[in-house]
Amino acid sequence: MALRIGIVLLFCLLLKADGLMAQKKGHHIRLKLDNYPEKEVVLGFYFGDKPYVKDTAEVDPDGYFVFKADTLLPCGVYLFVLKPDNTFIQFLLSEDNQQVTLTTDAKDPVNKMKVKGSEDNRIFYEYLVFLSKQRAIVDSLKAQLEQVKHNPADSARLVQQSADIDKQVRKYQQDLVQKYPKTLSARIVKSSLEPEIPEFEGADAKEVQLKKYYWYRAHYFDNINLADPCLLRSPVLHPKVDNFVNKIVPQHPDSMNVAIDTVIARVKDSPETYKYFLIHFLNTYAKSNIVGMDACYVHVALKYYCNGGTPWVKEEDLEKICDNARRLEPILIGKTAPNITVRDRYNRLVSLWEVDADYTVLFFWAPDCGHCKKAAPHMVEFAQKFKDRNIKVFNVCTAVVTGKDDAETPEKVHKTCWDGAAEKGFDEALFINTYDPYIQSRYKQLYDVQSTPQIFILDRKHEILMKRIGADKLIEVMEDVIRFQEERKKGERGK
Repeated sequence: MALRIGIVLLFCLLLKADGLMAQKKGHHIRLKLDNYPEKEVVLGFYFGDKPYVKDTAEVDPDGYFVFKADTLLPCGVYLFVLKPDNTFIQFLLSEDNQQVTLTTDAKDPVNKMKVKGSEDNRIFYEYLVFLSKQRAIVDSLKAQLEQVKHNPADSARLVQQSADIDKQVRKYQQDLVQKYPKTLSARIVKSSLEPEIPEFEGADAKEVQLKKYYWYRAHYFDNINLADPCLLRSPVLHPKVDNFVNKIVPQHPDSMNVAIDTVIARVKDSPETYKYFLIHFLNTYAKSNIVGMDACYVHVALKYYCNGGTPWVKEEDLEKICDNARRLEPILIGKTAPNITVRDRYNRLVSLWEVDADYTVLFFWAPDCGHCKKAAPHMVEFAQKFKDRNIKVFNVCTAVVTGKDDAETPEKVHKTCWDGAAEKGFDEALFINTYDPYIQSRYKQLYDVQSTPQIFILDRKHEILMKRIGADKLIEVMEDVIRFQEERKKGERGK
């Protein structure tokens, strides 16, 4: 009998323990604010480079704003957004503990913060209070420095004090990371730590600086795990990656593509982060107005999207992405321009590759295009300026025979193109004027001519040096291209 009672008691204890465990599942977030007369607080979160709204809570009879559910929220940095001016209070949700009570003052949330139930948030706010105090000291030193900027001795003393503060902050950060390595606080703080560059030797200062740069670039991500899912929902991950791709590496598509591959390789085992960055990179370079960045779009599309690496993309959308990338690939800067054979006003065949010039400007225009009309004076000015420098302009009128009953006939298209050329000042002493009324050369497909005007600059070997240039910038760009090519040739001769 005693044994039976013992078993029953043990069973009851287990049930009670299970009940306590169940209470700990899900999220239960409580916030109490002094000096906050509003009745609502919004719960927000970071995702990539933007904050988003998750939920809204009204104040309860005990003065708390409560957010709770039986499910865990994705770990990361969350926000209490306060009305009416959308100021916010940050806090952390770790992977395993989302039972937290925060009490603070809306007018001084960092210094007045009290945390219950979350060691991570206690560490986080102790760190924020420390930073706040150090920032106040640094601000005071800056103000003093401004007052004594003409006094070298006092300036040096204040600069040294500021440097000492920086050392103290770094030591605090390193100690926090070492003491609490598994906390989200430590992972966030560590991600802000720059790798310490070792000393290098070299023949001169330039060589030493170059060695430091290459080391720094190779070790840039030493203090951050890009695949950490919690960091995707924080304000640290996206800026870190963005700075690497858009500032640390040389801003040339080849280098940027290597940087993108580096990022994707580091996040490939974190599905949500992998998906986020592939979508981010594709959209960024699809929308980029920077000449040559379409090479990054093509790289991301062909290497990842068109190779089965993006299962979340609908089939019809994937076809559009891949078709677009394959159309752009042959006309990227650095590629050999596709040859087209079109016709002159006498319907004689004219080949782009047969043009004998150091540089050829390929210009697609349409007779009924308003932007082409605005571009025409700039094109005439360009042709006049460079006519004696072995640079030729190869014009292609894009009017076509449509094949409809009321369509443009071949004769009408011919008249439209050459009347338009005369109207715009495209004198045949300055321009190679052509058209292709039946698009037999496939120039629209080969050069992705979906709108006009379109301008490409080719060298003697027909390599595409520049494209998608505004006609008003063509003279300036051409001078830059010539200067760059001449300097490159000098460098090659000097090797």
